[in-house]
Amino acid sequence: MTEIAHTFRRYLEETNRFQSYLYSYPHKTAYRNFEEKLDLKELWATEKKHALYLYTHIPFCRMKCSFCNLFTVSHPKEDLVSLYLKKIQLEAEVVRDSLGDFNFAGYAIGGGTPSHLDTKQLEQLFSVYTNTLGVDLKNTPGSFEISPDTINDEKLTFLSQHGVQRLSIGIQSFIETEARSVGRVQPETVMEPLLEKISSYQFPVFNLDLIYGIPGQTAETWLASLQKAVQFQPTEIFLYPLYVRPLTSLFKKHISIQNEDIRSTLYRIGRDFLQANGYVQDSMRLFRKQVAGLRESSEYSCQEDGMIGLGTNARSYTTDVHYSTEYAVAKPNVAAIIDDYVAKERADFMTASYGIRLSEDDRKRRYLIKSFLKSQGLDAAHYQSIYGTDVYADFPELQSLLEMNLAQESAGRMQLQGEGMAYSDLIGHWFISPAVKQKMQEYVTK
Repeated sequence: MTEIAHTFRRYLEETNRFQSYLYSYPHKTAYRNFEEKLDLKELWATEKKHALYLYTHIPFCRMKCSFCNLFTVSHPKEDLVSLYLKKIQLEAEVVRDSLGDFNFAGYAIGGGTPSHLDTKQLEQLFSVYTNTLGVDLKNTPGSFEISPDTINDEKLTFLSQHGVQRLSIGIQSFIETEARSVGRVQPETVMEPLLEKISSYQFPVFNLDLIYGIPGQTAETWLASLQKAVQFQPTEIFLYPLYVRPLTSLFKKHISIQNEDIRSTLYRIGRDFLQANGYVQDSMRLFRKQVAGLRESSEYSCQEDGMIGLGTNARSYTTDVHYSTEYAVAKPNVAAIIDDYVAKERADFMTASYGIRLSEDDRKRRYLIKSFLKSQGLDAAHYQSIYGTDVYADFPELQSLLEMNLAQESAGRMQLQGEGMAYSDLIGHWFISPAVKQKMQEYVTK
């Protein structure tokens, strides 16, 4: 066994497997101010733009959950929301003029809580998509996030009529005391009728989020939440391990997380229960049912294609540059970044000033992480066709995963299997480059 393989094996055996959620790479805490602002037209001039992804961030909530470190503020004033949407419109116009010929193969509207917007404001936002950016809502897969306390019939009707394919709601727990412990007030007498109503709209994909590791949660209460969740027949269920992150309310209250053993146990209970109920595991967190006739984007590849972000903290990706506004967790700092955004003029949106340049090594690592941590796995031949190198030579640790039976290889494709999927966060963090890791460690959450 090589020294690097031995070190990797020891890392997997001795390190807490519950690391932070690595849903993108490089992580936003590795972003910094560029030495010089980057002109968007030049940045996108040579990029492939036929299958871009569009993400819009709505940084407003009625209340902020105690575990949440997302970029959002609660109880915003109405004039701030209106001004924010006007700046989304202005930013979209600059993006349109900067990109030239482009096409969006998919979109998502997240936050925060996009359903915090009223119907008139939703009309404003979707008008940006159709009239400014030319998004064909009826034929472009789109996702929209909602919360139990901000959604109603009028908004559901609007979203359905505007072709939203995927509706996602965070429940976190069906046990009222557990929900309350993480800042959610959602009585069962309200939740059940609401979820039945949402189901009646028959969105092609209905996603429901649950969290395990909540203080006071047991195997029995976790199973009760899972059983309740499947009663509403969601197409997708995300199971998130609870992390207590700096500057969140849980962190400030010095709430200690339940140890790894209980989260490991709850993870296995959730995985086994959902698989027994017809769900297929797509990643450590995502379980989905196979749905006939589901409209998916066959064009967009998250490993290779670009993304446009609109709004604060919405990231944009070219091949070798990722950029966004700055990131914060504490309310005063989030508010200051939003204030800065709504004060921008057209010229301010024409450049990128904050982000990260990706080296060739980081582009390889991004491809690896975005492929390998999902059920589709890593296509070694395709990797070589892009980068001209052998992925097993570039990352010899992959062989250790095969030897430890955490992954399997078939027809040139390597996939995590069984317990391997449970180690996803840990595996992903191993492949962060030393340079990016150093930036992440130096970052001070604000």
